Amino acid sequence: MDQFLENLNDAQREAVIFGEGPLLVLAGAGSGKTRVLTHRVAHIVARGDAEPFEITAVTFTNKAAREMRERAETLVRDGRGLGGAFLGTFHRWALEVLRRWPEAAGLPRRFSILDPDDQRALMTRLLKEERIDTKDHPPRAVLGRISGHVNRMEGVERLEARSGDNRAQITARLWNRYTKEKKALGAVDFDDMLAQTLDVLRREEVVRKAVMRRARYLLVDEFQDTNKLQMKMLLTVLAGGGNITAVGDEDQSIYRWRGAEMDNILGFEKHFAGAHIVSLERNYRSTQPILEASGALIAQNIRRHGKTLFTEQDGGEPVRLFVADDERHEARWTVDRISELESEHGLGEMAVLMRTNAQTRPFEEELMRRRIAYRVVGGLRFWQRAEVKDALAYLRQVVRPDDEVAFRRVVNVPARGIGAATIDVLKKHAAGAKALLPVAARDLPESLMPRARVALGRYFELLDEAQSQREILDPADFVGWLLETTGLLGLYDGDEEEKVVRRENLRQLASAVAEASAQGQTLEDFLDGVALFEDSDEETSPDVVRLMTLHGAKGMEFDVVFVAGMEDGLLPHANSREEEEGVEEERRLAYVGMTRARRWLGLTAARRRFLFGQSQNTQLSRFLLDISADQFEDVSDQPWQMAPSDEPEEFGTVVASRGRHQQRSAGSADSAPPIPSRRSTGRKIGAVVTDGSGVGWRPGDRVRHRRFGTGVVLSCRGRGPQLQLVVYFDRGGRKTLVPTIAKLEKL
Repeated sequence: MDQFLENLNDAQREAVIFGEGPLLVLAGAGSGKTRVLTHRVAHIVARGDAEPFEITAVTFTNKAAREMRERAETLVRDGRGLGGAFLGTFHRWALEVLRRWPEAAGLPRRFSILDPDDQRALMTRLLKEERIDTKDHPPRAVLGRISGHVNRMEGVERLEARSGDNRAQITARLWNRYTKEKKALGAVDFDDMLAQTLDVLRREEVVRKAVMRRARYLLVDEFQDTNKLQMKMLLTVLAGGGNITAVGDEDQSIYRWRGAEMDNILGFEKHFAGAHIVSLERNYRSTQPILEASGALIAQNIRRHGKTLFTEQDGGEPVRLFVADDERHEARWTVDRISELESEHGLGEMAVLMRTNAQTRPFEEELMRRRIAYRVVGGLRFWQRAEVKDALAYLRQVVRPDDEVAFRRVVNVPARGIGAATIDVLKKHAAGAKALLPVAARDLPESLMPRARVALGRYFELLDEAQSQREILDPADFVGWLLETTGLLGLYDGDEEEKVVRRENLRQLASAVAEASAQGQTLEDFLDGVALFEDSDEETSPDVVRLMTLHGAKGMEFDVVFVAGMEDGLLPHANSREEEEGVEEERRLAYVGMTRARRWLGLTAARRRFLFGQSQNTQLSRFLLDISADQFEDVSDQPWQMAPSDEPEEFGTVVASRGRHQQRSAGSADSAPPIPSRRSTGRKIGAVVTDGSGVGWRPGDRVRHRRFGTGVVLSCRGRGPQLQLVVYFDRGGRKTLVPTIAKLEKL
């Protein structure tokens, strides 16, 4: 037994040999949580505390489950296996219950499982039958809303009660239809597996006791990612006690948008009285400089247990900060470093992480230009994304009216009622006229149905108008006009995550056209260049640079990591920076990205960024203020520093020009947005001044205004009813306001 525990540190050993009762293992990034889980399973069996069939271990991915089983089996009984132990995902665990007791759940013995494609096909049919516009209610978005309610344990009646909410009423109607269709098909989806298993466990004592016997020792990986439904399953099986080992890290909780409840790990001791807590703080992955910078960042979060990671490795490269002129400069600097580090680390040990998929474009183009192999992980390459290809097809139709591939792609996007039957009629007409399909279609043949003739006529009127607009607008403005007029942008109205991402991708396309125009390229040149990108062979070698989102990087690690786009609006993302809870999750996301790095970490930002065809000044991420100046090395061409301020309490700004610094006070007409001083990190500066209503104010306070958005108080003038605040707003710039009159809200 001593030999079995030899390769564990003190904290790991404490967790592995813990006896009965609830145990929470707070496993910091790179601290060896999988080792603890597998050794604990093996130790329970080796010590004779339980038979293998009395052990249940659950996690979130099949890959993690396979790794857990393989590693545990090498430790148990000389590799003879774990017998009847269950090691798998939450859904596999629930499915085993439903397969054994289907009648208890009201299911046929051979019920089927709907995968995501099956679900979308079914929802698409229901939308058509209910005559609901799929533009306003895309199948995937409807399914996502239903899934969210199920995982939060909210029934359809909650939506039905919202009588004045049209979207809620439509979702409820579709949810009821969807439930009936699944029952008629004798099928369940992934959410049903959990919900129906919980229902059976609550109602059927025989089932509950059988599952409890199999889970005499219950181990849960990535506990911070559990949702309300999964937590209820665990509490039902354990009856509020039992031998549960929960392993997780609240600092890596980044799936709130998917239903994860961080309160499950923060409130573990409330759910399981007398819980023992072990913190794993020794990091086996990263160097000390990386741990210090990432630790300083995450320490600013309030909602956390708190731990300080350390390593016994000596030395390490400093964390680099590079603030570029724009996103293309950011990409060039990053790829320069990749080229320098390739011989030491290899391309396969490098990753560029970013908040959104739309940020990949300049990195893809620079890597491709330099002939460096790369792969976009967890998403399509920028030019292969459906919304981007639709927009490109419209541009090709304007530039080359006889482009049949482009015509076929977008003649019915957005939907105009030009379906397969209309295309068949047009094909026959084109064959008779011996003309290309788009050319022949302009004849509007009499054999078309009246509705189709009208729709097709309007399509060509739109293209003709586009030709005219192209002559009078610059390329960037023309692309913006085209995206609006065709309705492509309108397809993705709404605040769902997928729609926001698709809109950002279309705006990135407009930015690419603007940049190409600035370099002297015509629209035809641009489209030819894109065609070459599309024709590039897909890199299959594992020795490639990875481009991926911060969410997609969870669970991965690399020697060299770049976290790109460290700007307010990107990280933290604009959708999350209005609320404290959202900002804290964004900070955890940045922390996850930084702790993926083993040896070398770079943080990058751009002073200006193209957005929808316009170069806009940016504000550096507030998260950079969480890291002390001595915890990173600023390698920017024009270093990030605070300019002298004309007001003692006011934050300064730097406006950089090539080769020298121009320093101006915040709020001057031609200055960039203010970059707050590092001293604002987590602390307020200056004395509190009370306004006429008794509310206290001081420089550094974050505020919200209904018109100007969020901002920061730069200085306070006067006091009481005469108090005026100088505030810099994200949307409104510098304003001087009386807080009681302006109805400012403190954040």
